[in-house]
Amino acid sequence: MVLANRWRRTPVALLNLVSQPTRTLACVFGVSFALLLIFMQLGFRGAVGNTANIVYGKLSGDLVIRSPDYVHLYEPRTFSRGWMRMVQGHPMVERVDPFFIMLMRWQNPPRPAECTKAPPDGSFRTVGMMGMEVDRPVFHIPEILEQIDKLKSPDAILVDRATRAEYGPRNCKSFSDLDVGGPVGLGNRLAHIAGHFQIGTGLATNGAVLLSDVGFALRSGVDTRERASLGLVHLRPGVDPVDAKSEIERWLGERDPRALQEVQVLTMREQLQWERSRWLRETPIGMIFTMGVLLSFIIGAAIVYMILANDVSNRLPEYATLQAMGYSHLALARIVIVQSWLLALLSYLPAALTSILLYEITATLSKIPTTMTWERVLGVLGLALAMCTVSGLMAMFRLWKAEPASLF
Repeated sequence: MVLANRWRRTPVALLNLVSQPTRTLACVFGVSFALLLIFMQLGFRGAVGNTANIVYGKLSGDLVIRSPDYVHLYEPRTFSRGWMRMVQGHPMVERVDPFFIMLMRWQNPPRPAECTKAPPDGSFRTVGMMGMEVDRPVFHIPEILEQIDKLKSPDAILVDRATRAEYGPRNCKSFSDLDVGGPVGLGNRLAHIAGHFQIGTGLATNGAVLLSDVGFALRSGVDTRERASLGLVHLRPGVDPVDAKSEIERWLGERDPRALQEVQVLTMREQLQWERSRWLRETPIGMIFTMGVLLSFIIGAAIVYMILANDVSNRLPEYATLQAMGYSHLALARIVIVQSWLLALLSYLPAALTSILLYEITATLSKIPTTMTWERVLGVLGLALAMCTVSGLMAMFRLWKAEPASLF
């Protein structure tokens, strides 16, 4: 009987919204805008994390050896390859491949006449320069492996197709077969484009190229025979990377007390997490988007609060009547909270659909991987409910003014 009475209870919160459709529509638009801001800020923040690891995600290896002075992927510093040779001797290790990377000056090739908006001929850019030993490739990407013999010339380079148009592709949009054979200035030497591939450029630069370790040495001044940016450790089959990391660190320390001051050993998973965390928490771009999420939440909560507080003020006589009829403060507060949840749910769907469209537009125009994830879908829904709940609780303070005496 009690359950039946509960199901017959009048849906006051829903009727409040339906009774004034114009106002409700305006409220839904305001809350949707706030949720859209949260979606976009989270999308940009997620793109920062994804882009931070776009190159690492394509590197092969179970462990990473790096300098203790490592800053980020394109500023890794270097360490002696002697430590790599020492790790190579560990029974858990199959092989250790060197990888070289740094930022380098790029000089645009001659500009085609039809590229009227392209930068002038010979203008300079910063490009991510990656190097590897030709007989020990670190990228197991078919289109790179198919062109590996082209890199035997120290002046041959492969250009990432994600490199932006301001680097001077002949079709004015992106590097393609039209650019093969074309000359470019890379560092202090002339190079020629031998082919192209697709990985992504990362956050520190808008362009990337790949060349041999010899070509890297000629342009960087780094003796690639003795120094490396990263050491990519391949473990023997069945060896757990976490156990191997601890064992190798102990093993190195026993053989040379300087080892752990000269190099760091991380699992690839740890390196990915470190790089992502660094860009999100220690750089202005990551902190801006994190603060953007917080500010969007505050803006949304303020919008919902103003909507609910105004609605409560307009309906004070009605709430007072309900209280005179025997409704408790808790029952009246429940009406406001349920109304706030209904606003959150009504506003969430248009915000989610609009953000998916804007993600696609952003990814197309900026070439930054901005994608919707289920974690974000559910996370923003939770934030929407939390935001509206907080606002509903604040609006309840006005509800306490709904005394029966205010009717007279």
